Amino acid sequence: MATQKKNAIVSYIGIDGACAAAMALLRFPTATVTISSAQRIVDTFQELATQARPPAEIHVCGLGVSGGWSEAVKFSKQLRKKGSKIYWYCGRGYLDAKRWAEISTPVFSDSASNTEAVCRHLRLAQKQGAQFLMDLARHDPWIEGASKKPPQVDSRWIELIAASRAEYFKFNDHDRYVATIRKLATGQFGADDDRLIELFGKAGMRYVLEGRSPLMRELRDRIRKCAAADEPVLIGGESGTGKELIANLIHERSRRASEPLVTINCARFAGNVGLANSVLFGHTKGAFTGAVTERKGAFVEASGGTLFLDELGELPMEVQAKMLRVLEDMAVTPEGADRKAYDVDVLVIAATNRDLPAMIRRSEFRADLFHRLSTLRIDAPPLREHTDDLDGIVDKTLAALAEKGWQRNLSKSDRGHLRKYDWPGNIRQLIKVIKRAVYLDIKVADVIAEERELGWLDPGTEPDDTDRFLPEAIDEVRPLEEVRNAYARRALALYHGNVHATARALKITDRTLLARLEDRPKRSKPT
Repeated sequence: MATQKKNAIVSYIGIDGACAAAMALLRFPTATVTISSAQRIVDTFQELATQARPPAEIHVCGLGVSGGWSEAVKFSKQLRKKGSKIYWYCGRGYLDAKRWAEISTPVFSDSASNTEAVCRHLRLAQKQGAQFLMDLARHDPWIEGASKKPPQVDSRWIELIAASRAEYFKFNDHDRYVATIRKLATGQFGADDDRLIELFGKAGMRYVLEGRSPLMRELRDRIRKCAAADEPVLIGGESGTGKELIANLIHERSRRASEPLVTINCARFAGNVGLANSVLFGHTKGAFTGAVTERKGAFVEASGGTLFLDELGELPMEVQAKMLRVLEDMAVTPEGADRKAYDVDVLVIAATNRDLPAMIRRSEFRADLFHRLSTLRIDAPPLREHTDDLDGIVDKTLAALAEKGWQRNLSKSDRGHLRKYDWPGNIRQLIKVIKRAVYLDIKVADVIAEERELGWLDPGTEPDDTDRFLPEAIDEVRPLEEVRNAYARRALALYHGNVHATARALKITDRTLLARLEDRPKRSKPT
């Protein structure tokens, strides 16, 4: 017996979008729900068209199509050829019914919201919950004349939608947002929803990784998985790539989100072992000159929550052994004490822009501590590897400046100059450049020229620093081809097997890199 085709509901992020999808669920409670956008709707149609059994009906709530109209036409034809009926709703007059008739059956009406348009077409006005959804949708800030002060019961739902929206943008959590839509349809509000709202109230949209490129989506997925594991995380990446932001997101998503996040910058300990021991592990009264009171230290202060160790590569060697012991025993012995004083429960997240394996080889960092802290790893990608996200970051920065009264539109030429620059300072540098151009009212090209004059700023990482690769004795000389191939393999390992990114960093083609990888020393056959 053939399985009956299911219906599909496609909607967008926002109060009206969530309510419109929930309204459709009143008619089709078993339908799948997909969150999309004007930028992603073509991909959504492609995914639906390539399913083994495309939906019987597709109800698209209020979405536009940003670019790729011919692709939208192509996939809509494929879907209709396979028997799918596409209904496209718009209740607020911002879409052209004549054009949308090319890809769907437009259900466009003069309504207060997209939610009301769905309600009218599916004749749900008398359905339990329909009026509640239409009333709630009117609180969408994008609706002209939106209600400003919702009743207390409605405000909880609005807060839940906002909190679920944050989960979607911060962690790619599609399921959480869909779950909220289903709860809107049934009117069920649970204790887990109250906790989500509480956590959202603390962080809001403060910590959001900018960018919707595949690379950034992968990063958000990795953050979500690391947070669920509750194991030490080592975050690597160049300066300005958002390592501290990633640490905050891991904490916010973890089971420890209600507990403290204590941040310690290890760079402050340079050459001062006593300070490091005191700050990290605490001290007893009288432990040293000036210790007039007891100090608990960062591990104790973070107990139950998260300890973020920024600039881990700057941690003095003399402190690393004690830190390893604390991590293994989860017990802290303060300076001046002869036995443990505190049992702790801490998730440790560490970040560095240093090459810790290289430091280990130079006896500048302990291998055992490295392995203990790198159970899970996240590499924050440099901006030059996801330049597709550049415009989005620029637009958000300009919008924030406009709110402060600094209005500026960038020309096509300005954006071209931004895309051509390699951004050694990454997102932090990009934001700085935009701010300088706006505040001083100068050309973007001139600001970038100023940045170029600074040269390479990261100590010990100059692109032309090749001395460490040069042989110092005759017996160290190796065939050049062998050295080049070994260098290529090492670079690929650092980029975690990403051939394209490695080739771009080496300034060679993917094909050339693959040829170097294949040209490995041949092993003799066993006798």
